[in-house]
Amino acid sequence: MNKVILKGRLTRDPDVRFSNGSDPVCIARFTLACEDRERAKGEDGSHPANFIPCTAMGKLAEIVQSSFCKGKEILLCGKMQSGSYTNKEGKRIYTLECFIKEIEYCGRKEDSPMPSDGSFMDIPEGFDDLPFA
Repeated sequence: MNKVILKGRLTRDPDVRFSNGSDPVCIARFTLACEDRERAKGEDGSHPANFIPCTAMGKLAEIVQSSFCKGKEILLCGKMQSGSYTNKEGKRIYTLECFIKEIEYCGRKEDSPMPSDGSFMDIPEGFDDLPFA
């Protein structure tokens, strides 16, 4: 099984590009800074962070492009994928990145990219007869 759940902040705005071809696909790449609470705090009182390269594709990448920017805290679910390439000096470089399957905004409600204009219906008070409760 290859499944990872990460929570952290974007270190920069997503880099968004479209693939070549007759049916271009949106690809969004960014780095997520995730606190490592198992390691000792530094002199400034914060935990050290791991910096995880992340990639979203298709409709999910378009959502990332329109809704997320540097500093936003997100929660994502995806899979880790390894790869390799040869650099200009002929040395083999190994890579590891998270391919995103699901993504959610974290943080303050007023900063959320999700609608807060009342477009979601609230359940009326005293309405206890829900079929799925």
